[in-house]
Amino acid sequence: MPTAATHQAGTGLDRLSEQLDKAGFAALVLTSPGGRRYALGRTPGLADGTAVLLTTEGTVTSAAGDLPTAITAVLRAGGVAGGVVGAEADLPWEVFGQVSQAGVRLRPAADLVFTELASGEPGEPGELAAVAAAADLAAVGYTAVMDHLHVGMDVRELSGNVDRSIRRAGGLLGWYDPYGMTGRAAGSDLVTVRGHDPGTARLTAGTPVRFVLHPLLEGVAGYAAATAVLGEPDGPLRAAGAACAAATASLLAALRPGAPLRDGREAFDREAGEHAAACRIVALRGGGASLPLPRDSEVTAEPGMVLGVRTEVTVPGRGAVELAETVVLTDSGAEPQARTPLRLVELH
Repeated sequence: MPTAATHQAGTGLDRLSEQLDKAGFAALVLTSPGGRRYALGRTPGLADGTAVLLTTEGTVTSAAGDLPTAITAVLRAGGVAGGVVGAEADLPWEVFGQVSQAGVRLRPAADLVFTELASGEPGEPGELAAVAAAADLAAVGYTAVMDHLHVGMDVRELSGNVDRSIRRAGGLLGWYDPYGMTGRAAGSDLVTVRGHDPGTARLTAGTPVRFVLHPLLEGVAGYAAATAVLGEPDGPLRAAGAACAAATASLLAALRPGAPLRDGREAFDREAGEHAAACRIVALRGGGASLPLPRDSEVTAEPGMVLGVRTEVTVPGRGAVELAETVVLTDSGAEPQARTPLRLVELH
């Protein structure tokens, strides 16, 4: 049995604990990197683990090990001997078997956690300014890529340019996006690159180069992605770029206060049509990305939410066009923060 450590939760988790109580949960099990990071960042001194438990009484417990054993350990150490416990993520059947023996019933809590990680902190007017500053760092990374991109460039040189530029601008750390799209990746904690030749690590003409910027600025996540092509794009690539740009614009237009966030996904799917396409909407509080918004989510868009929007349209046999942006929801809709081009960039 793994050792579980318990600390008193910081005041930053008060709202989440209250929402748990209102929903009828005795506690909440967090197993995703974003969920664990959010809870542990507000509980100084508690080490990360496979599972983190937040109780309505305001305690946080962490344990490592395989998932079923870790969850059993945090429930026991957290004093949860029965009742309903929320789970932010889908869990393997072994977990349900083990916890049911202790009288615990696990129920989905993905929407509750997503809302918490997307919503602004009451009484902290500087938070959105910090989000904008972190997004600006992502834009610095974009410029560092585009200023030097050329055929034959080693992807490690590209990554080094981004690292130097972002660090000079004050971004000393980054975060790794655990929900990456398709394709072999290279890069660092500040940038992830796809589209290079895997044998030589170099960029080639006509192949879409995708890069995702993910810096941290004083614990706030920046997020943006762009796709460029070196040379004239052929018909399929140009069509994929146009489809991705149009579908991304439709997604952003659908993020209106009072409307379900899933409307954005549905608008993207309609616009993408028969293209092989995918999109993810994540919450960006807590120093990284939350689990993607589920397709059946009931979360409603509210002013002050901070989201990451990531889209992709595949080019058969060639890779994909990929775009991403940090978005703040306002009374009038979605407001992009990094303002990098949400289209295929052609470099001739």
